[in-house]
Amino acid sequence: MPPKAVHKAVLSTVDVARLFNVTETTVKRWADEGTLKCQKTPGGHRKFQIRNVVEFAEVNHFEPTGALTLPGEDQTNGALRVAILERDFQTLVHTFVEKALSPDRSDLRLLFSYLYEHRIALWEIYDLVLKPGMAEIGERWMRGEISIAQEHRASYETLDALAKLQSEILMKLPTGHSILFACLDEEVHEIGLRCAAYLFEAEGWQTHYLGARTPVDSICEAMHDLHPDVVAISVTTPLAPEDLLRQLSRVGDVAHNAGTRLLIGGSGVPAAMRQAPWHDGVMDSGRALLTFIEQWTAERRAQSPARG
Repeated sequence: MPPKAVHKAVLSTVDVARLFNVTETTVKRWADEGTLKCQKTPGGHRKFQIRNVVEFAEVNHFEPTGALTLPGEDQTNGALRVAILERDFQTLVHTFVEKALSPDRSDLRLLFSYLYEHRIALWEIYDLVLKPGMAEIGERWMRGEISIAQEHRASYETLDALAKLQSEILMKLPTGHSILFACLDEEVHEIGLRCAAYLFEAEGWQTHYLGARTPVDSICEAMHDLHPDVVAISVTTPLAPEDLLRQLSRVGDVAHNAGTRLLIGGSGVPAAMRQAPWHDGVMDSGRALLTFIEQWTAERRAQSPARG
């Protein structure tokens, strides 16, 4: 029986060599040249932080051709490695669902870390793995295949795993921009909002998070106190159209009077409201949010005085 593998937040020379399918000598040379940041143990062994390995791969345009090992004797390891290299997101979604419903709380955290280590982008984890995976879990509950307790546990353990993943993410330098996140009054589903907040944080934005069931008055008060550049509101639970219009338009009026942009998103936003004048865009995905950030950055650069 092979030795039990151990998932590590800090990688060894062997791990990095396996990841890029190079020799250990090559990895040591990268480290000694300063190309790949590392720390040395008192015994002289090189250790590599995951974020530094990801940064090295991005800067040098390296794609992982090998794979690290998930912990334990996981029978899905081989299929998962192939799915990552082939970008087979259907298999990755299936793996997420099984681990989200697993009784082992560490499974999800390890899966997210594993995907990120192998250069599945943060927005891809959110849009192409987590989002369809949570939809499948919801459908299983609707069909009576899992209990409400299992569905709730999967949701909250997903939130916990996302928070732990964020500590491993390679953060960009602070931009000086800020954004406020909130769910409307009776909205209890906040996984999508959390993902949005983590994306902006990774892009160097200061994030203020109010979370689920935030009264409209509290959102407006927070805008007054924090002066964010952008406000993002999540609407997943369907509300009566007149109630939703009243709440969102009020937030939009306060935001625009303060020079703040309002973004809305979630499956609870009716099609009729997508072109409303009181918001600045409907964001349905992490990819859409990154596009917004890119456009925002380009606008700010264009507005900055030319440097002589």
